[in-house]
Amino acid sequence: MEMHFVFTSSRGLIESAEYLPAHTEDDDAFFNSNKYSFILVAAASLESLLNEGIISWAFRHFPKADHKRHATAFLSMNLSKKLDVLGFLLSSGKLITDNESKIYQTLINLIKLRNEVAHSKDFYKETDIDYGELDKDGGRSFLLPYDISKLMNNHPLSIEQEKCQFIVSSLKHSAR
Repeated sequence: MEMHFVFTSSRGLIESAEYLPAHTEDDDAFFNSNKYSFILVAAASLESLLNEGIISWAFRHFPKADHKRHATAFLSMNLSKKLDVLGFLLSSGKLITDNESKIYQTLINLIKLRNEVAHSKDFYKETDIDYGELDKDGGRSFLLPYDISKLMNNHPLSIEQEKCQFIVSSLKHSAR
């Protein structure tokens, strides 16, 4: 009897993504750099799930000799395009992805975070800083201009714990 099987990494990746948020708490002065690991593992989980869905779809719809070729056409898409197309493929064209749902928006934002982390292009920024008076310890306070503070607030490491937890629950929902 001929049998087909596949070894996938999505379950282990999701378990890792579920484990990591407990190790990403920020301290008073710095963002926790373990958030990079969380973002990359969570995005790898998503891509693994999407790739599994595409491969499964191609295996069911095309002859054995052709399914890899057809799957590869979809596997070469970027991550957000895979997210958009998978519901359509798996439902044989009867459904489309609800791109306004909270889960979809969370996963799209995860993809954007992953791209920022994996393809970082941090250029130097020039700015004028206003320093305060010397304090009793010899230090000075300063105020960053809005455009610089906005960059810091939108940095991938500024992701909050609640958002990390919702990303994990969105991945688990997608794995069903």
